[in-house]
Amino acid sequence: MFKSILTLTSLALLATSTYSRSVWNTLDGNPSKLAGHRGEKAFMPEHSLGSYHMAALMAVDYIEPDLVLSKDGVLMVVHNEWLGDTTNVANLTQFADRKKQYTFKGKYSAINRTEWFVWDFTYAELKTINRVQDTGYPYRPQYFNKDFSVLSFTEYLDHVEGLIKTLDRPFGVIPELKSPEVFNALFPSANGRGYEDRLLDIMTKRNYTLNQPPPLSPVMQSGDLLDNILNIKPKNYAKPNYKLAALQSFDPETCEYLGKKTKIPIVSLDQNKPWMYTPKGLDKIASYSKILSPGKDLLLAGPALYFEYNKISYNKTEIESMGGFLQPKDLVREAHKRQIEVSPYTLPDSRQPSGLLCTRYNDTRFEYCPKNRKEEMFYFFDLGCDYIFVENIFEAQVLRLAFDNKIDSEDC
Repeated sequence: MFKSILTLTSLALLATSTYSRSVWNTLDGNPSKLAGHRGEKAFMPEHSLGSYHMAALMAVDYIEPDLVLSKDGVLMVVHNEWLGDTTNVANLTQFADRKKQYTFKGKYSAINRTEWFVWDFTYAELKTINRVQDTGYPYRPQYFNKDFSVLSFTEYLDHVEGLIKTLDRPFGVIPELKSPEVFNALFPSANGRGYEDRLLDIMTKRNYTLNQPPPLSPVMQSGDLLDNILNIKPKNYAKPNYKLAALQSFDPETCEYLGKKTKIPIVSLDQNKPWMYTPKGLDKIASYSKILSPGKDLLLAGPALYFEYNKISYNKTEIESMGGFLQPKDLVREAHKRQIEVSPYTLPDSRQPSGLLCTRYNDTRFEYCPKNRKEEMFYFFDLGCDYIFVENIFEAQVLRLAFDNKIDSEDC
């Protein structure tokens, strides 16, 4: 009898220990999700079939395309509004006369450069242009520069959806609408939102607007993250009845428009809007977006230092009336209170500089400065960031597992 009591007690303690495992500081208590920035651009030309395929093989959670419009109104996958820095267009003599100067100044978009602009090329012409790898990083392979053409958004979706079936695992699509003001000016529509409507139309036709996932996922237990990466499904696994997606923009008016039109989560990207980092600013964001995605220095240096170093002016009285700037930990906590998830961008390959302000300026006001990618990712994991845009997904997966193991060991 005594032995049986001890056995039952041991089982109860074990069950309690498993259930009460320390959770992450994210909104749902689960490990931060990883979004492959332009696919896996650390090894493949960005936004290429190879880049997206490699991101999927590395078990990333979301695979990101950036969207622009071709001359004939096709949504294409290109990071910038121009082609010179990520394709071989400069070497194609038939397009030499397409290079031109273009200037645009809007509330949220500004362009002033001489380039090959995507809206001067038809879909058919863009398909003759190859993706090339950035030559500024000698460790990035240059072997694939003749292998991949510019993709349309539907080609991207075909590819990712094919990978979901082939690999039997979900991947989220997370398209960003680049410079909505520019494209809505170039392609006028009755409501002034034709650019956004083109995206929504495709997402609706592809059934991304049906059966969105529940707001919070069950909390992972010890070993679940590793199983997830290895695609080891639990015994009670049920195939999702939804297609995982989120829609991004730096334009808050576009985000607000999209938020009223769809149940797909909206990602508010930002690098220069001080009002967003106040309590009242978060209240406004919560009315249309489920995810706030700031440049990573905003969550490390803090808003005040970030805007000072980037020479971004703001009305101090207005910011104070909105509750004042929230420091990083408070910002994440207050965002979570409003059911807003947080997603900093972008954490690069460890072989290249982090680009953080604190590594470029000697200022004692920087409270912390990560010395390497491990320290950088651990900082954002500990902060409770729900998503992180990353490059070199393999490294990010290793570091996420290491942090998860750290949480597990602290609970023992």
